[in-house]
Amino acid sequence: MKKTKKSNSSMKKVGVYIFLIMMVLVFIGPMVFTLLSSLKGNVEIFDNPFGLPKEFLISNYITAWKEANMGTYFLNSILISGATVGILVFVSTMAAYVLARFKFRLNKFLGIFFLLGMMIPMHTILVPVAYIIGAFNLKNNIFALILLYVAFSLPFSIFVLTSFMKGINASLEEAAIIDGAGYFQIYSKVMLPLTVPAISTVSIFNFLGAWNNVLFPLLFINDNKLKPISLGLLNFNGERGSEYGPLMAAIIITVCVPFIIYLLFQEKVESGLAAGAIKG
Repeated sequence: MKKTKKSNSSMKKVGVYIFLIMMVLVFIGPMVFTLLSSLKGNVEIFDNPFGLPKEFLISNYITAWKEANMGTYFLNSILISGATVGILVFVSTMAAYVLARFKFRLNKFLGIFFLLGMMIPMHTILVPVAYIIGAFNLKNNIFALILLYVAFSLPFSIFVLTSFMKGINASLEEAAIIDGAGYFQIYSKVMLPLTVPAISTVSIFNFLGAWNNVLFPLLFINDNKLKPISLGLLNFNGERGSEYGPLMAAIIITVCVPFIIYLLFQEKVESGLAAGAIKG
């Protein structure tokens, strides 16, 4: 009986490993194909799709960066995503601190109000948002685009940070008050340093959300000089769709920043979410 149980468990483990290996191949395969194709010409892409290139065509990246204007789109996305994250960290941490640490009549109402913001799909309010953007003449305005990203990401950020701050020991604040610290000093010198894991988590999610967003730039940005990289890639596919080498290079340029950021900070994302869930 023991032998049969051991054999069954070992078979299950082998089955799980085979399944995981297959899933890894499914997800990594397209990325490997894209990376290899970004260094090939059109003919070689079709003749030898998964083989190493005979000649590494770095010119594909130069074409994508300069001629297809991906460099400008890349810098625009860095500016938009960075500003979005900066504003969100400042606003959401202050709001979360108030909701988590202060007791007042509207505390629960405000918490539910921000929570409801997570339940409203972006697509359901596109018409009123488009009307407001048009009425205030905010088309082709990067700051307006940043504010849209901030507005839609704020409920999630406040929810995660509030849950995390509620779990911080109140004795630390009491000690700071005894030492003569004011509310802002408690916020900046006690709460913020302790909330770094949760701040890292929401910052990465918000950065990736702003970086990958296509809908808002597609509707509100027409000027080529102001377009982010997600919209630039869409235009590249339309204008140079037959140039597969530079197109694949443009895709690699687009995904490299989110990929590197998540690769470097994946542990903080997971630990921050887990800590927030436990503390909440």
